[in-house]
Amino acid sequence: MKRAGRWLLVLGSLLGSSCHSPHIGPPPSAPSFVRPLDAMPADLDLVLRIDLKKIRETLGAPAMTVISEQAVKGLRGADLATDALLLGALEQTDTLWLGVRPTPALEAADSVLVLSGRFPDFEPHRAASTPRFESAIDLGGTLRRFDRQKPPARSAPARIYVHGEELIVSVSEAEIDSVERSLEEQRGAPPLEPAEKGALSVAARPRVLPRELFAGSDSLRRLAQSADRLELNADLTGSGVDATLALKFEDAPLAERVAQALTEMRDALSSGSGRLAKFAARLKVGNAGQYVSLQLVLGRDELSELVNCRGSACAW
Repeated sequence: MKRAGRWLLVLGSLLGSSCHSPHIGPPPSAPSFVRPLDAMPADLDLVLRIDLKKIRETLGAPAMTVISEQAVKGLRGADLATDALLLGALEQTDTLWLGVRPTPALEAADSVLVLSGRFPDFEPHRAASTPRFESAIDLGGTLRRFDRQKPPARSAPARIYVHGEELIVSVSEAEIDSVERSLEEQRGAPPLEPAEKGALSVAARPRVLPRELFAGSDSLRRLAQSADRLELNADLTGSGVDATLALKFEDAPLAERVAQALTEMRDALSSGSGRLAKFAARLKVGNAGQYVSLQLVLGRDELSELVNCRGSACAW
């Protein structure tokens, strides 16, 4: 009986210890997209949103080809197979988000492209890229990741995410950690967000924009870079395009001074000759509180001329 009692005590202690074993929780949730900009990191200073479907339907295939080529311009010559892969995807894209860190010379920069559309056969590891993308890593929730070794140019895609058949995210090497935090770990800071309207919208931190954007005008550069935020919205209409550039400043008095300076600059430019003078004469300068706005309306023929211009034909 004593031996039986000892066995009962041992059995009881084992059962008791099992009742207090550490709890094993469920596996971590798979990364999920609530919206495409969930993949955009906060450290990029310029984010564009382009409604490619609307542009394609309004301006036609030639303009669409130009815009698509410009979107991957920084990659050209560095990795032709990956260029072709992305250009093919852009043909099936409805909306494109492009986040970049501009370089002083407006050369290819660190970037993230987010493509929303229908991509039923998009398989990066099948492309003849140099180096090639590896087979997909399944992250769960229909999200796959394609990695490759160091690409030939800093701006070239080093990682590509594919979410189902609806979303593609192309990431340059320097942005891998930031996108991983935003997308896979879902703990990134909010990115710059262009407005969800129009054919083209832009959000930027003006202080980091390179001087080459301002066509050699130091006064214009100083005005723009004194702003806290820059927003651009352009929409296609039946007759052309209606574009508005808005600058937000620290306070209303500064915004008023900038609006006055821009008005004087517009008047000076419009007194000249050529394309720039013609456009300057039609530019409307507005001011409300901390905001200064510039509005320009272009006819359909003028817009087509700007989109398709090349070389000396683009002289201002």
